[in-house]
Amino acid sequence: MPDLAFELVDEKSVDDIPAPARPHARCQTCDYWERIDGGREAPAADATDAGARAGLKLRRLLAGRAVSGSYGMLAYRTDAVERTAIGYAQFGPLSAYPRAQSIRDRYPELPESPAPWVITCLQVTPDPHVPDERARIGIGLLEAVCGELDGRGITAVEAYPEAAPDPWAPSPGPASAYEAAGFEHLAGDDRYPVYRRELTGKTDVGAWSELLRASRPDDEDDDWPLPLPPKRDPDDLFRLPPEKPKRPNPFGDD
Repeated sequence: MPDLAFELVDEKSVDDIPAPARPHARCQTCDYWERIDGGREAPAADATDAGARAGLKLRRLLAGRAVSGSYGMLAYRTDAVERTAIGYAQFGPLSAYPRAQSIRDRYPELPESPAPWVITCLQVTPDPHVPDERARIGIGLLEAVCGELDGRGITAVEAYPEAAPDPWAPSPGPASAYEAAGFEHLAGDDRYPVYRRELTGKTDVGAWSELLRASRPDDEDDDWPLPLPPKRDPDDLFRLPPEKPKRPNPFGDD
């Protein structure tokens, strides 16, 4: 049976993000959650701004990598022959996704502090031969994301899986996957629900060490982790500072 592997998105894997369930959408250029007026539609083949949109989306996904890690995770099906990306989740701090903030603002009863991180997108490619696998992979991907965020010291994560005839068509995926992954329906109706899961917030020291190593500049750079003061002779600590030259007295010496 093929194994599942979960990995954070980077420059090399961003093109592995599978096509979402929504027709004509493309995750690599979507800015639906990053902008109130954003959209999911893929640019036309001859669109002159397609490259710029893809570059901007990648920068957004990697915006927090140097501090905590990227804002996307892929699920891969792997076996002895091939490795195929079959799932994708997008997440990040609430401040990175104004549309999520606008949904959350509907419910003043929600906890305000600390601000949660949010999972905006959960998409899994269906397998017609294994009908139940899609839900299983989606739950596993949510668990992997929550584990990643827990290791970053995040204390709570929220999602907004709206109801639809095809529960995978909206970008957050089905509410049933969140419930199975330990999320609680905290506020809202089927159209704009809020699901929340509390995390331990215990930072994974090993994960942070790996992150710092990954984001460290080349050895020849002198700015890691902060610019160092110029090297001095230890004996300078025992020497008096040189006497400053005296300014001439404009009124003459007494």
